[in-house]
Amino acid sequence: MAADRLLMCLAAAGLLAMAGTARAQSTITCESSGGQYRSCPVDTSGGVTLSRQLSREGCWQGDSWGYDRNRIWVNRGCRAEFRVGSDRGSSNNNGAKVAGAVILGVIAAAAIARHNDRDDDRDDRYNDHYDDGYGYGYGNDNRYGREFTCSSKDSRMVWCGQRVESRRHVEIRRQLSDSPCVYGRSWGVQRGDVWVDDGCRAVFVAY
Repeated sequence: MAADRLLMCLAAAGLLAMAGTARAQSTITCESSGGQYRSCPVDTSGGVTLSRQLSREGCWQGDSWGYDRNRIWVNRGCRAEFRVGSDRGSSNNNGAKVAGAVILGVIAAAAIARHNDRDDDRDDRYNDHYDDGYGYGYGNDNRYGREFTCSSKDSRMVWCGQRVESRRHVEIRRQLSDSPCVYGRSWGVQRGDVWVDDGCRAVFVAY
């Protein structure tokens, strides 16, 4: 029945809201062994903070450590524990309580409406599609990303002039130079622009 479908959709939406408010933090250790660059895969959508430095060498964000959408990277001997996810404390509990109260209210209202309304054929349609915040559109881009080539001439730093939105992900699709292209050392993203250095030349893709 239409009212039953309405009830199920609203209850599921409330449960998703509760799950979102209850996102917990986690801790990950990432180490630059021998002073070499290393990346540690992790979901960083909730943000990353350095919680405890474990190395004698310093750990400075943007210099010897950093992160993008799906990894934390360290370099130059940095070893540290990183806290991943948002820290909302008691607000998570309050949000869960509010979401639970909303669910109960919606269920009660839907039950009354179902009892009193005999015309169950009139029901709102729900759109199953959602937007995860990243999308694929970027000018003439397609879902496989926007490609561009950038070269460090004479081993000097070059700004590629490719504006990248802050929530987008950039990676190397194909290295063209003999010199290695290492994120955070010979290429990176700063202030929304991609840069290369130390002779790195590659085809990049922005998602």
